[in-house]
Amino acid sequence: MKRRPLLGHVLLLSILFMLVSSFATVSAFTLSDGGDDQHDDTSEPTENRDSDGTVSIQTDVMTIVLNPHLPSYQYWYTPDDNGSLARFMVNFMMIVEFEDSNGDGVYQPNETLAFAPLDAFDWNLQTGTVKNGDGQNIEVYSSYTKGGLSDHWEDDWFKNWMPGYNNPEEQQPSILSDEGSNDYNFSRFEHMTLQFYSHIYMNNYTGTVTDDGGIKATYMVLGGVELKIDIGIGNFPFLSTTSKVAVLNYLREDVASSEEHDHYFVMHEDTGDYEHDSSETMQQLGEVFKNHDENHDGIGDTTQEISLVEATTDVTRGFYTWLNTAVMTMLNGSQVAVDVGASFWTDGNGLLLFFAYPNFDGGSILHDPSLKLIEGGSPYTPPVGLFNIPIEYYALFGATVVLIAIVGFAVKRR
Repeated sequence: MKRRPLLGHVLLLSILFMLVSSFATVSAFTLSDGGDDQHDDTSEPTENRDSDGTVSIQTDVMTIVLNPHLPSYQYWYTPDDNGSLARFMVNFMMIVEFEDSNGDGVYQPNETLAFAPLDAFDWNLQTGTVKNGDGQNIEVYSSYTKGGLSDHWEDDWFKNWMPGYNNPEEQQPSILSDEGSNDYNFSRFEHMTLQFYSHIYMNNYTGTVTDDGGIKATYMVLGGVELKIDIGIGNFPFLSTTSKVAVLNYLREDVASSEEHDHYFVMHEDTGDYEHDSSETMQQLGEVFKNHDENHDGIGDTTQEISLVEATTDVTRGFYTWLNTAVMTMLNGSQVAVDVGASFWTDGNGLLLFFAYPNFDGGSILHDPSLKLIEGGSPYTPPVGLFNIPIEYYALFGATVVLIAIVGFAVKRR
């Protein structure tokens, strides 16, 4: 006659245990709803500077590291310690004046008039935060500002494609010394202003490209997973009234990845998606990036995009994007929105992407590219095991044991 109550107690204990266990499981795997305010409840973005001047900016999803000596950005998923599975890099390496002799609107090396590698200058790297009324960090910013000429620069990384470097009989850029040797003199760029000003916002940010005629484009910067960079150029020493300016973005898709996690670039162009790998050496130097035009109205989409894709899984891990419109400010203060062209090639180590801007003699130009990751797209998988369970689940398990003991003691007394 006592077996039925005992069976009831066992069932009660089992139900209690399953309820507590299911609560722990739900707590462990509840996902974000992905709304605009999805970062509101996460930790604030932080920035730190090491003793050597290296700066790191971190959110729950994204980590960015900035080199103090050159405009250089490495980025990866924060849970992936030190970007061991997927780390990407964008370096701003060179500024070029060129004459668009073939009329395609973009840069090819044989059109070079003058150039300067950006490591020929000193750089001042500053960082800071913006706080809201509650004292919380809502934005972390950084700024690379060009200084004077530097005595420490790598003088041969561009020798295989810059005209006149290996063959003095070729038409040489005017930046070469008068003797016609490979002795470069970059002093004419000394008074040029150049700045790379970046923002990482906690929440989604909507921006516009605006000139004297009004709003020309609207874009969104995703909070916590995207670093927006403002490229500002002024007082450029033009040699010609018809020439253009190009800025080199040097992209690397596998900075710290293991061989099992190789990546490649996908160029999203109007004629299709094209795959490229840094290990390739393209023969055509300065292939035109054909701006994507989703609605086929003859006007490129506001944002152009390169995906960074994991080769073994074909999963997209990150992006490099840019606006196809920049704002030119004239000497009289008037502002005009202008088109941005792009050309590219791979050199066996990275992807050279040149942004091309029209002549802004006496004025300045401002343009916005971005580094971006996908929330929930980290390749890192947390280890599973007894010693990797969060501490709150140990507390929950302990509470379950105590509850069972209390019920067991009550049963025994009855």
